[in-house]
Amino acid sequence: MNRNRTLLIVLALVAIGVAAWFYMRRGRENVAVDLIQQFATAKEKRPSPDAFSIIDATINGQTKKAIFTKDQVGTRIKWDVSVPENAWLNVSLGLKEEAWKMEGDGVLFRVLVTVGNTNDALASFQLNPFANPSDRQWSDLTLDLSQYAGQTIELIFLTNSSAPGADNRNGDLALWGDPRIIIR
Repeated sequence: MNRNRTLLIVLALVAIGVAAWFYMRRGRENVAVDLIQQFATAKEKRPSPDAFSIIDATINGQTKKAIFTKDQVGTRIKWDVSVPENAWLNVSLGLKEEAWKMEGDGVLFRVLVTVGNTNDALASFQLNPFANPSDRQWSDLTLDLSQYAGQTIELIFLTNSSAPGADNRNGDLALWGDPRIIIR
């Protein structure tokens, strides 16, 4: 009887261990491309490489590694990326907390993909934490890249100091937080 009880306890512990391993594994992202790590190899940084820096940025108590652009009319970062199957782009958009107190019209963030002669606008997002308190946080963006699986694309991050036709750079402290391509 003791032997059966011991065997049941061992089997229960093994089952709990296996279940915990699957549970913990499921919560981790499968990162295919970390764009912070690939920042130095970006094929284009406009208006100049000096317009960008990698920083630890904290917004509302949440810290992320981020690509920071400051007071630019427009910035462009471009990477050549080989897209794996089931790929998704994850990035958090934000403006540094000090921008929240600077009167301005915010920043326009855009994500584009170029394949050959085709340009696809995947996202366009305006943040203005001075005028919109709801913009005083990281805004998470998740974009499906599966239509480009097996291809090499140009992935382009653009910021503009204002909506088209305006040029108010006040408070334009743009952040691209933890940009990465994951596999789901």
